[in-house]
Order: sequence, then C-alpha cells, then structure tokens
Amino acid sequence: MHRNGRVEFPLRRWAFGWVPVVPLLGTTAYLGLGLPEMLDDGGWRYVGYLITVLYVGAAGVVVWQLVTQRPRVVVDRRGIHRGRRYFIAWSDISSIGAVSGPSLVRRLRVLPRDVRAKDLVLSQHHVNDLESFRVWLNDVLAEQRQLSQEGRLD
Repeated sequence: MHRNGRVEFPLRRWAFGWVPVVPLLGTTAYLGLGLPEMLDDGGWRYVGYLITVLYVGAAGVVVWQLVTQRPRVVVDRRGIHRGRRYFIAWSDISSIGAVSGPSLVRRLRVLPRDVRAKDLVLSQHHVNDLESFRVWLNDVLAEQRQLSQEGRLD
C-alpha cells in the first residue's frame, strides 16, 4: 500500500468455486432427468427452453468469474472498492465491523457514516483471514483519518 497506494485482492478460485458448483450440479441432474420430457411436451417446451437458457447463462457467469478472478476488492488511497459498483471512501467510513457468520461464509462489514447507506460487505471469497484483514483495514482507516486531519491527503 505504501509503495503504489493500492492493494488488490482477486477472487480466490477455490474459496468461490464451491458456492455456485453445488446448485449447478443439482440443476444439471434435474435437467438431465426432466428436460428431454419437457422439450417433447408441447405445453412445457418453452419452460424447458427458458430453463436451458438460464442454466447456460448462470454457468457462463460462474466460469467468467473463475477465469478472470473478478470482482476484485481494491483498497487504495481513496477508499475500498468491491468490483466496479461498490465503493466507500475513507471519509465515509464510520467503522470496520466485526467478522461474523458461520465458518464457511464469514463476512466483514464496513459500516458507513450515513445510516441510510448500505454496508460494504466483504467475504472470504477474496481474503482467507478476515480477522487479520479487519485489523489491517482499521490501521489503514486510522492512517487515512490522520492524514486528512493534517491536510496531507491526496
């Protein structure tokens, strides 16, 4: 962070991979058993086509995410980004919440100052040790607050 002002956490393939694989395998079994009969039946034919298109689309998204390792979590001098859509500036952060959830789906919430704004939720899909990540984010938050009080923030 001190060298180039940015740290990237790509999607961890093994941590993310198990989440969509189980439903996709279940859907594959269902489609393998019931789809041929749906496509033969005149009334259910369009439902069968719709299920096929949705299944192929979901599988495409999962493969794209596993290959590109996106969305990424980026911590830089401006704030914390999760993908392209979710961003919270250091000045807008109230606190870094505690790690919560069961062991397979642990989450870390970044709480905004504005109570009506959405929390930024980070998971183990990007960082293996969320507790150490929380401590590091608290250190970076304290450093950014100190820099903004001194007026040296970029």
